[in-house]
Amino acid sequence: MFFGDKSTWVGAIALVSCLALGGCDTGPKLSPAEVTGLNDEFDGGSLGAEWKVVNADTVKIAVQAGELSMVPLRNVVWYHAAQGPLVYKTVTGNFRVSTVARTRKASNPTLPPDVGYQFGGLMARAPSSDGGKQDHVFNVVGYRGEHLSVETKTTKQDQSFVQGPPWPSPDAELRICRVNGRVYMYKRPIGGKAWEEAWMVKRPDLPGTLQVGLIAYSYTDAFDLRATFESVTFAPVTSMDDCTKDM
Repeated sequence: MFFGDKSTWVGAIALVSCLALGGCDTGPKLSPAEVTGLNDEFDGGSLGAEWKVVNADTVKIAVQAGELSMVPLRNVVWYHAAQGPLVYKTVTGNFRVSTVARTRKASNPTLPPDVGYQFGGLMARAPSSDGGKQDHVFNVVGYRGEHLSVETKTTKQDQSFVQGPPWPSPDAELRICRVNGRVYMYKRPIGGKAWEEAWMVKRPDLPGTLQVGLIAYSYTDAFDLRATFESVTFAPVTSMDDCTKDM
């Protein structure tokens, strides 16, 4: 027996159905982000003042020759409650962010990392993670235990879930695209044309405004990583179709 009017029980059935299919996007419906002035080609000699840095004491940051480099100074990782360095700007609404990421040994820039878990790439993080439990997603390239990988991760209230399939290179073009309660992560070879979806996660819990930018981490006592980024570009999106566009 159903109580209430038709719209009430139709809505209840729809809610049960979407939960049975893996969860509903119950987060706020967001407008396209305002991204004017957020892009950075790193063509200066230092990191711009508009960037903020989380855990600055764990990383050496430099800007030269059209790239930003991040060299972790000790064993650090983004996993569960653990944190590493993040260079970010705040973004409100639906957006996509892209970068060209390369990972090499800090001791020998001709070689890729080959020990532990050592990565560089993109992160979108809830500001409440500063001083609170970690809530973020990331998309990175580097070395994962036994092979090169593009690793994707979602962390909710200090609980991390990760995917790390093999990738043929220590380098990649990476993208994160936020559309309301869903976050899509993409990868492609540098210079590639088609974006490959690495993972989609449902994160309606993430707030409208996020810290968005670059991370690097070395989860090994033999840390030896230099992650470099040619640029960071932002764009507003209105739907998933905008996630794989390049204009």
